[in-house]
Amino acid sequence: MMPELSLHIMDIMENGIAAGAWHLDLFIDIDTAGDRMEIVVVDNGKGMDTEMIQKAMDPLFSTKKGKGWGLGIPLFMQTAEACDGGFSIESKEGTFTRVKVAMRLSHIDRPPLGNITDTLLSLIVGHPEIDLYVMIKKDGAKYEFDTRIIREILGDVSLATPQVLGALEEDITTGLEELDLTD
Repeated sequence: MMPELSLHIMDIMENGIAAGAWHLDLFIDIDTAGDRMEIVVVDNGKGMDTEMIQKAMDPLFSTKKGKGWGLGIPLFMQTAEACDGGFSIESKEGTFTRVKVAMRLSHIDRPPLGNITDTLLSLIVGHPEIDLYVMIKKDGAKYEFDTRIIREILGDVSLATPQVLGALEEDITTGLEELDLTD
């Protein structure tokens, strides 16, 4: 189990990028009255067939050369199941992969959401060419973030420049504070 859900999210998104994705969607939906949290990551990478999906959930399997195990997906699955939730992967070769995790929000073993701001900024710095869409909802209120819109406004200025990163950090942090996502 990773200490923060944001680290699981980073791992799943990096998997998508490694699989050739140039567009990633992140959806986080928190329902305090229903005591549920759902995290969905969708990428437009090369996708997987049924056999590869099964292998991806095996901790002794990795597609990365020189590495004999891939713990990210199995650990995320274990976290979800340990928190009275579930884990699923849906994928179509050549099109997309969708990872969905649900868990009980109040479960004693649920890791904190963690630093989503740093997770998103790390993805942008490491992969400024990737399109990233984020929608985080809590009890009906929402925060959205879309690098395509930001690129339209900036023109030729890279998202990874210090001034832009500072503005993005402020926007994301403010958006999450407005949702009272402080765990």
